Amino acid sequence: MAKDEEEAFRQYMDKIGENRDGTSAGFNRKAFPWFTPKEPAKVPTVSAEVLEAAMEFKPKPRTSTAKLWEVDSEASSRAGQTEGEEVPLCPRCSLPVGEFAYQGREGKQSCVHTECMAQVMSQEAQREEDARVKRENVKKEKNRREYDIGWRMDSVPKSAQWAERMGCRPAPQGLCCLVLDEASRTVKVAATAEPSAAVNLEYLLLALKVRKTASREPLFSLDPVDPQNLEKTPQKKVYEPSWLAGTSVGDVMFQADYFLKELALGEYDMPAAASVHPVVGMLSVFDWSEMKDKDKSWAGREWYVVKKAEIRMAEDNTLIPHVKMGVEAREQVVTKKGLEDAAVTLPHHPLKKFADAFTRNFDLIAERKSVVFHLRELAKASAMAKYLIDSKARLDPTWYALADEIVKSTEKEAYPQIPQLWNMRGNSRIKLKEGRLVDMVTGGQSNLQAIYGGVEFGLDRFELAQRHALQGQKPSVPGVQLAQSGRPMFMPQRFQLGQRPEMPQGVDLNLDKFSLSTEERFNGRLPPCSGGVGSLEAKTVLGRAFLQALQQKSFAVKPEDQSLLLNIFKVPQCDRVEEGDAFIPPDPNLEYLTKVRSLVGEEKTLRERRKQRFSDKSFAVANPGLDFPRSWTPRFQVELEGRAQTAPTKFGLKKLEVDEAFKRGLLENVLPAGAPEFNQVTEDGIVFRIYKIGSLEDVLRDRLVKCKVYVEAMEQESQLHLAKDARMGCNFYIVLETEKKNRIVTEALGAGALSWVQNPHNLEDRNSLAKLLFTVDCKDEVYARDVKQFQRTLILPPS
Repeated sequence: MAKDEEEAFRQYMDKIGENRDGTSAGFNRKAFPWFTPKEPAKVPTVSAEVLEAAMEFKPKPRTSTAKLWEVDSEASSRAGQTEGEEVPLCPRCSLPVGEFAYQGREGKQSCVHTECMAQVMSQEAQREEDARVKRENVKKEKNRREYDIGWRMDSVPKSAQWAERMGCRPAPQGLCCLVLDEASRTVKVAATAEPSAAVNLEYLLLALKVRKTASREPLFSLDPVDPQNLEKTPQKKVYEPSWLAGTSVGDVMFQADYFLKELALGEYDMPAAASVHPVVGMLSVFDWSEMKDKDKSWAGREWYVVKKAEIRMAEDNTLIPHVKMGVEAREQVVTKKGLEDAAVTLPHHPLKKFADAFTRNFDLIAERKSVVFHLRELAKASAMAKYLIDSKARLDPTWYALADEIVKSTEKEAYPQIPQLWNMRGNSRIKLKEGRLVDMVTGGQSNLQAIYGGVEFGLDRFELAQRHALQGQKPSVPGVQLAQSGRPMFMPQRFQLGQRPEMPQGVDLNLDKFSLSTEERFNGRLPPCSGGVGSLEAKTVLGRAFLQALQQKSFAVKPEDQSLLLNIFKVPQCDRVEEGDAFIPPDPNLEYLTKVRSLVGEEKTLRERRKQRFSDKSFAVANPGLDFPRSWTPRFQVELEGRAQTAPTKFGLKKLEVDEAFKRGLLENVLPAGAPEFNQVTEDGIVFRIYKIGSLEDVLRDRLVKCKVYVEAMEQESQLHLAKDARMGCNFYIVLETEKKNRIVTEALGAGALSWVQNPHNLEDRNSLAKLLFTVDCKDEVYARDVKQFQRTLILPPS
């Protein structure tokens, strides 16, 4: 980092957390957390011998290739069966089937349990869904390349090339701002190192041209070509004015709108998504729809809006545009006239829930996603353009000539229409009742859940000077601009929101609700923000210095502020770090950072809650819960008696404390060689895995309360692994129940070995297919370790 850049960066970091607007900092969120994790329970210690023995144990899998099993006469007579009777075995679980079974995929002679058949159908549906998603992702990626969809960092317009031609010589290397001369009402371009004062000059020139020629702000809408055929019709790009097509303003509006639609449709939640979701835990429209009326079809529109706009002024008369943005949504219905707004959009509608969440997280999304950040920069430039005209500032005519030059040099829009953006999620609910497959509801949740929209800035609704608005004053001649000669120039009447013939479907930077005729002085204190020729502001690129410090994780600030910056930018969700010299650091104002800090704190709380609940033994793979991404929840489930089968994956597990050597060996040698039973990744790249390696539970100290002896039928191939007595067609196993509700299964295996399995997940199914021979209550002070020790003394003859 150069010396000048190092000094400019130091000055910027000194501003972090400045209370510039005189507002109260509010309460300390650390003192009032919205989630307080429970105190961790005391972790029991366990000896290395127990752990190593558990690691070495590998229960023999129960496999089967035979379809039928013929019982010999001696065994069948003991079992009370007719001599020579054939007992069909399920090829899925190797257990006898009952009086009712389904034909398996292995052929006409195979018989499958109802539960096993449901699992087969669910697995087949999942494989088909995975293949379909893969095909669609290939098609979508092809569309993105073919139609130039997706924000590129080289699309960010550079201000330096315009600054010199707008009168700022030599051109600043970094950020540019506007400075007002109150006496002459003229405005000049200057260098700045204040992010909140920075203005993208190309956006400003084009916004001035739109305001001058159309008395409005830029608008973009992505509409269906044929509203009567929403499922197949392409989408057309609509710009107002139309000459915005192909310009940098038109591109950022289109790309931001398309990003919004992809996010709403859950494209960034898919396992094979090209990018990641910008906010941890934020649900898409698809997610909200699945939680409510998943089978309902609907269409709607959502668009970006400006919720607050004002022009502030620093001590040196630097103009600082300030905007707050959000997203609005409306449900729509198809009529003879096309798509029209429904009479009411309910607060719990999926579109409304998503729009509210996006609005709440807008600033964090803007700091992480380059396309949304530059849409906000366009909104700032549009607010500045409206202020310059409404306040009758004297502008150099060269500025308008430069805007005309930009438009004339712009190439024609290459793709005025693009394919319909779609998403589809397969889902299946296989219902079982009284041992029968009573229903299978399978389908793709796409229907007509179509979303259209864009950007509406709507600045004409707002009074941009709060003091002016409180006094109830209005500009006497809105829309009048003074030219360099001082003669008033006629401006066409502005459209009011209710007068607009078009309906915002994407990006409408309408500022009619804001009056930007005057600027507002800060209630607090904002020191000078601009610099002249040869100043530190003019010679340095603040963004470059910030990114270098981010890469080195060396911010000379308080630890909590450094943690905040790292959690905003040094995460997989952030792509703004790829902007290079065009990067603009965040506004250091206390009000802004407090809001972003709150959003980052909510993400941290959710991460902690996820870790805690994942470590809980009640965590179920089939139903992880609302704290985890919705993509983790299997969409193909089996319902038994109206309830989904969501048995805990880690039944009866306990957390154990091990030494560092054992932990290091486990992480470096054992886990890399094993395949996880559960492997999922969150939005921020945290991997959650479940490995099943032997049995790591320490139940040897549990007191035994009951012992049960079972006998089960076995097939011929499985008998080869069992003791000699099991060759008769049956197998005996013992279930030991402990005082702490643990269950231990032990049985004789081949070659004189004995098994010891704690809390097997399929024990209930196994017991239901076996016969209980007898049950005995255990004597007092008999522990599992006693049985384990006695088991080691047994020497069984090899089979």
